[in-house]
Amino acid sequence: ACNLFRAHLQKEAPEYPSSQQSSTVIAEAFSSSSAKQQQQPQQSWSVVAKCLVELQIIHDAVQMVQSQPIDDNKHLLPQWRFDIVDELCRPIAERLRYHFLGEQSGLFTASASSPGGVESDKISTMDRLPEWLFRYLREIMDNHGAHSVVMIEGVQPLIDAVVDSLLVRTQFLSEEIDDIDSPDSSISAQDVLMELKQMYYGHSSIYFLREVSRMARHALRANSFLNHPDMVGSECRDHSIALRGIEQLFLFDDLLKKKIESDRGDDLFGIDPMLYPVRMTDTFLTPREDLLLWWMGDERDMAIARLTLSSCPFPTNIANQQLCPPITDLFAALLYSSRSKANAFSDLRSQQMYVANVVAPLCSEYLELMHGEATLLRQRLLSRDTTKSYSGSDEMLTANVLEWVSMITGVHVAAYAVLRSQITQNAESDQIRPEHHNPLDGVIKSIFAFGDAMVDEFVSAFVEQIMMERAKLAGYTMRAPFLISEHPHEHHERRGQRERDVKYTLTLSPDLNDSIHVLSLTLKACQIAAAKVNSMDSRTAEMMYFGSQSIENSLSHAVGCKFLDIGLDPMGMCPEIYLDGAKQFCHDVCAFKRLFQHTTSSEGPMERAVAASQLMSLDESPLTALRDALCALISSDTGSEALFISDFAADSRLLEEAESMLDAKGFGSLALEEAVSIMNRRC
Repeated sequence: ACNLFRAHLQKEAPEYPSSQQSSTVIAEAFSSSSAKQQQQPQQSWSVVAKCLVELQIIHDAVQMVQSQPIDDNKHLLPQWRFDIVDELCRPIAERLRYHFLGEQSGLFTASASSPGGVESDKISTMDRLPEWLFRYLREIMDNHGAHSVVMIEGVQPLIDAVVDSLLVRTQFLSEEIDDIDSPDSSISAQDVLMELKQMYYGHSSIYFLREVSRMARHALRANSFLNHPDMVGSECRDHSIALRGIEQLFLFDDLLKKKIESDRGDDLFGIDPMLYPVRMTDTFLTPREDLLLWWMGDERDMAIARLTLSSCPFPTNIANQQLCPPITDLFAALLYSSRSKANAFSDLRSQQMYVANVVAPLCSEYLELMHGEATLLRQRLLSRDTTKSYSGSDEMLTANVLEWVSMITGVHVAAYAVLRSQITQNAESDQIRPEHHNPLDGVIKSIFAFGDAMVDEFVSAFVEQIMMERAKLAGYTMRAPFLISEHPHEHHERRGQRERDVKYTLTLSPDLNDSIHVLSLTLKACQIAAAKVNSMDSRTAEMMYFGSQSIENSLSHAVGCKFLDIGLDPMGMCPEIYLDGAKQFCHDVCAFKRLFQHTTSSEGPMERAVAASQLMSLDESPLTALRDALCALISSDTGSEALFISDFAADSRLLEEAESMLDAKGFGSLALEEAVSIMNRRC
């Protein structure tokens, strides 16, 4: 049957696999739907092909029953061959032998007449051997249709039709003859054929790819690829030759992987391990650890060099329609490439070596570059302008904040890029287990922590040095306790008309004008960045909000803590609270709170400071009612001068009811002890 099939192949498609037309002829001859429309020779070739497949299936069925019982974990034997695919691979192997293995023909005769002779020509062709070999195989599979037409449109439908025909015929026989299928009555021909159908289903294409990879491996081995002293070693004349060759290995492995995924889709778990193509990287790179480490070192140096070149100072990114620095985009692209190369290795050790020698140093270099850029941004943020009392002109401050937003967002995006670049389990590999430690865990935590540190660095510099020192917020925090605790009659005569009318018209305290101005500029810059994100695709926009949102939330927390310290008075600087000063303080706090309209915190320090100031400035009647209600809970005299938190803490039920009462009055963000302290100090 094999000899007849080979003769028909040479007669009907003599140019196979060198042309698309010859592949189409084979596919049409194998197609059951078009066989009746062919000429008589092609009909006989179709019959021969069907007989060849049927003979093999029957042979495999008998061997399966004799060797071992049917079970769910049956795999193909290592020596198993697919005869019809082998015959279709034979012409490809002959052409490879002519072009890439013959010393006096094909590849090595192109310039044999050159002054250097055949030996020098062999060295020169070694430079391009992997590229030419893989390009030739790719043209055969795709452009000439050996894989896309012959295997997918011709061979596989033929196999499926033969198996279905055998199933129908076996079913008819089983209805007439009982228990003749096997000495073991528990096994029927139907069961065996169904098992074979499952094993044969979609396997012709993958088997063909495996044979193509074996041909490529043989051609490279026969030409001593990566073993020639002119390619590797101390006497290597050009290291780029080996690097280009190794790159071609990865590209060819990726090509075969994509073809399998294209043929099978997501259904990769039904593929027998014996059918997976040979990996070029596992054959030529992984076994040689010295070569592997040398190549990884070059990969690391090249990636770091590219990253360093892109780290030059850049202008305001948001103004240039960039939500994160260009270096982050390049870093993410390098990580994607690294993940693809790491996953190209089938063994876990090589994957971890690549991560340790390439990915981890790349991440460290990225952090160093971003740290240097953050240092420059901080210096520009704190640079003094003699014409201003705070950080400089409004435009300079806005531009600097936009760059901080971009940098922080970039680090956040980079952290998720590293998180997604973790080694994923290949479909054909079972080496990765959940208990294996991910070598990038520490790197991922470091990048996330660095992003948080950048936010803290900006907020600390902005609040402590710009707002507190230059914009006079520090003076306000020192003066506010005295303003709140000062009796109105003691300063009535020495204060101007504006202060005497404070109960009717409240305005922002004069020493807060610069602070609220620089803060409003900063928050406006964050909203500029957020507005740009709003115009993006919703699938990618969420991550890009991080820079602006984290700065807004952190500023709300830091500024809120300043006002909360005044209201709660942990240092005892405000022993008494008078209504006029409390109302001014409440007005100041609420003016700052209105700036933070886009924060995600509901009970942060700023919200607690607002609640504390509102309780401090509560009119006499509602404050007395709240105090009397709390006194009633503990059965205390409503006319008593002070409340004691110990009276509530002794009974958890009373404590819960008191907290519920505060929550109902709108002061639930304050702890009961804090509210009691404010009410006790109120005069």
